[in-house]
Amino acid sequence: MHYIYGMRILATILTWLILALFNIVPVNAHTNGATSVHEIKQELAPKATLEIEKDPTGGFNVQVVTTNFIWRPEMASMKHVLGEGHAHVFLDGRKIMRIYNQWFHLNTYQFSTRSGEQLLSIEFVGNDHAPYTIQGLPVGAEQIVDVPDDEIQPASKNNNRIQAGLIVLLAFAVGGLLFRRKRAK
Repeated sequence: MHYIYGMRILATILTWLILALFNIVPVNAHTNGATSVHEIKQELAPKATLEIEKDPTGGFNVQVVTTNFIWRPEMASMKHVLGEGHAHVFLDGRKIMRIYNQWFHLNTYQFSTRSGEQLLSIEFVGNDHAPYTIQGLPVGAEQIVDVPDDEIQPASKNNNRIQAGLIVLLAFAVGGLLFRRKRAK
């Protein structure tokens, strides 16, 4: 009886370790919620350029200079109106935040999991979070940022050490159970 109970506990612990180890559970800033897209013509499309400056205290200050677009934070999650909405921000292909006006701070300590060159992109979306697209491609802007070694998530610096420790712990747990099982026979 105790053996079966112990095996269930171990199975639960192993499941959580595997999920943590391989990051199977996605961790995103927001969910999209969009079930459609807003396909528009080139001449009606919002246009943007990113003006990025290194912040002396860390990260980057970003200005999204736009034309053909009205920022409407008060209408977020409401009915779509052509030419207005907000933007979703992506770093290295991972959605990290929404923005509701032309300025934001890219906090690399919070969002970067590695140093070096990374693609920062914004995607215009309607009030209903559905992306604006031209021929199926998202409308927005992108630019490379170079994240310094000392400006990444502290947890990501130690991530390999933590994963190695979890693997060792897992090996000891499985070995111990196999030893107990063999000894019980």
